[in-house]
Amino acid sequence: MQRHSAPKVKSQRNWWKWGFLALVAVLVIAMITVGVKAMGTTKVASTATPATKTTNIDVTLNKKQVNALADYYVNKSLKGQDVKYSFQVTDHAILTGSTKVLGANVNFVLLLKPTVLSSGDVQLKAEKLSIGSLPVPVSFVMSYIAKNYPLPKWVAMNSRAQTATLHLTAIGNGKKLSYAAKKIDMSGAGKFVFQARIPD
Repeated sequence: MQRHSAPKVKSQRNWWKWGFLALVAVLVIAMITVGVKAMGTTKVASTATPATKTTNIDVTLNKKQVNALADYYVNKSLKGQDVKYSFQVTDHAILTGSTKVLGANVNFVLLLKPTVLSSGDVQLKAEKLSIGSLPVPVSFVMSYIAKNYPLPKWVAMNSRAQTATLHLTAIGNGKKLSYAAKKIDMSGAGKFVFQARIPD
């Protein structure tokens, strides 16, 4: 009696399956890389230095005047840049701009609370982020701003602490007019007392 061995079946590899799995792996690695870079602490230090000898004059401004001053310095820092953002004072300090999320431009509004520091500089602490219905962390947007927006030399950003520090005392880099904050009152029309510092 002859024994018939079963015919050998060649195993065929499913190349579509392996290609799909490789594509998924690449996408996961790319997303993890972007996430790590975006969520990592971003610190941008101020590179301007304050003047040592100055003649000081106290100046009191309202919200309208502060916004005009902010527009002047923001427009100056954005000259020749494609990126646009704005800074305004209402009941909060408000930073508006746009960021890219999954390749799409998304507008955001970042509400900040100002605090006068003993140095005369102002620290802005992020309180709330509005970016449509997307659940994007504040630190992500601040990290994106620090890496991609042309910030003035006198602005320092810390995405982990969710703060931006305006080194007003170093605006003129020690050679031009600078300021020091003495009082910030956000109620009503606002009362902002600054010290204008003219280098000697």
